[in-house]
Order: sequence, then structure tokens, then C-alpha cells
Amino acid sequence: MGVGRLERVPMTTTTCPGCGLVAPATGGPLPDERRASAECWERYGELLARSYTIAEYRHVHQLIVDAYIAQHSGDSSRRGIQGLALCLMTLCLFVEGEADPRDGPALHKQMMAGRPDYFHWLRPPQQHGLMTAVDVLAARDAVEHERLAWAWGRDVWRSWSPHHATIRRWNARALARPGS
Repeated sequence: MGVGRLERVPMTTTTCPGCGLVAPATGGPLPDERRASAECWERYGELLARSYTIAEYRHVHQLIVDAYIAQHSGDSSRRGIQGLALCLMTLCLFVEGEADPRDGPALHKQMMAGRPDYFHWLRPPQQHGLMTAVDVLAARDAVEHERLAWAWGRDVWRSWSPHHATIRRWNARALARPGS
């Protein structure tokens, strides 16, 4: 290498197996229960930090959690199946206009009442090319954050269309009132 010339070092990148995000490799830890790259998991952590620390961002927190989990589903263990099922069920309710994301934790509690045993593995659809956590992180303010979170949620929900009927049946069963 001559004096005054910079040597180009090739940058290593990673591709997230869940959403397809290509990002410079950081060597960070991989999440235990998600099909996600360390780099994508870090971006998700940044989104969660916004929800936890900035009140104006909090009302779409559950929408962001559900979109991310549905886009980065875990394994087919009982725990993995239940976690994905709950997030898909509330994502359905949010996107189809039946529920407010602020009600997500209460809905999850109601959905798990009686320890349902009817959830089963759903083969995740191809989700590369959809919006990702990085798209939502680009928001300049709370209004744009909300708009992007809803767009991401709708994008991810549409990708699960082969399973919409199953997810709606799970909702009907889990949210049925006793005696109805």
C-alpha cells in the first residue's frame, strides 16, 4: 500500500433470517427465541426503548411487539407456538380495527385464560421485502412513528394471509364470553 492511499477493507454484513434486513455485522448476541440477526434484534431493542422512555410513542408499543414477533417467529416449541399465536391474534385485532394496541396485555391475558391447548404451529410466510424495525426507527416524531408502526403491522399481517382464517378462529374461541 502506497503512502496516502487508503486500503479498502470489505465490510461484513448479515442478513436477518426473519425479515431480510441486511446490515453491517456487529457481532452482537443472537436472540434465543427469535429467527433474527443480532443486528435486527438490536434495532428492535431501540424501538422498545422508545416505547418505554417516550410517552408519545407508548400507545403503539404492543403493535410494534406483535409486528416484530410475527416477522421473526421462534421455534415450534409449545412456548414458541403460544407466543407467536398471541402476537398474531392481537395483530389481527389491531389491524382489522377491533382493538386498541394499549389493550394488548389485557387481551393476551384473556386469550391465555383456561390454558388453551388448540394453538398449533403455523408455517411462517416469506417476509423478506416487507417493512422492518429499521423503517419505523426512521420516524422523526411521534406522529410519523405511529404511522410507520401501523404500516408495518398491516404489512406483516397481510403476509400471514394463508393463516388468517385460523387466527380469526383462535380469536373467536379465546375471546368468547362464557355462555355465548
